[in-house]
Amino acid sequence: MMRSIIKSKIHRLTVTRTDLNFKDSITIDEALLNKSDIMDGEIVSVINLSNDNRFETVVVKGMRNTGVIGINGNNVYKAKKDDTIIVLSYGYIPEESIKNHKSKVIFVNMNNMIIE
Repeated sequence: MMRSIIKSKIHRLTVTRTDLNFKDSITIDEALLNKSDIMDGEIVSVINLSNDNRFETVVVKGMRNTGVIGINGNNVYKAKKDDTIIVLSYGYIPEESIKNHKSKVIFVNMNNMIIE
């Protein structure tokens, strides 16, 4: 049996911009995508800690090392500039591998730069 697991989590991102006129998505700095093993086009869950909204959307790769976190399309009604969010990505692994799985958790500072 395959189990759905949290593959990675980017914790406490700050939304830097919104764009109602872009397709429904979230733009994430390429450095954060690489570190968290999230791909351009992947579907992620977004939890807005500022207002408790939750939604799923597709990832769009943003410019590397800019700290950009953009909420796009109709998602702008669920998160606005300066909101604090969490991004979760998921994967499937065989049940026998669950005990060895460790989710990637990425922490960022207030400028969305990775804290090592």
